Amino acid sequence: MRFSDTTLGAFFLLYGVLLTGYAWQLPDIPGQQYGAATFPLLISIGFIACSLRLLYEGIRQGKQPWVNLAAEVKSPRALAGVATTLLLVIFYIFFAQSVGFIPTAILMTFIMFLILKVHPVKAAILAIIAAFACDFIFRTMLLVPLPFGLMPRLPW
Repeated sequence: MRFSDTTLGAFFLLYGVLLTGYAWQLPDIPGQQYGAATFPLLISIGFIACSLRLLYEGIRQGKQPWVNLAAEVKSPRALAGVATTLLLVIFYIFFAQSVGFIPTAILMTFIMFLILKVHPVKAAILAIIAAFACDFIFRTMLLVPLPFGLMPRLPW
């Protein structure tokens, strides 16, 4: 799938303008020359400048469709993959707290590997390793409170 430069330029221009409006509403920091709006304003200026360049290129190239869909995107398998990914995200939102991060991550990763045509045994091994590695990294190094659910507390 490829979006035209005009479509992307218009989208990012709108985002840049909205970010500018949001940044102007951020409160000043007492005693500071630069407020909380400084960094978001710089980012929004970058978005606006780049989007204007995209719009210019898109208009210069002439009339193009807003979106070009590749043949791979039109296949039922690709659409099923996208739908499955969205359903897995919804599954995580509703069941991670009660089931726990590790079982949910194992199931989600295993299903995604199967969609990518990985051998089921290899997919199961990789899903288990990935879930425990993510749990270790997020829980110990990044101090993210992941839900335990059915799993007992791990030594880390």
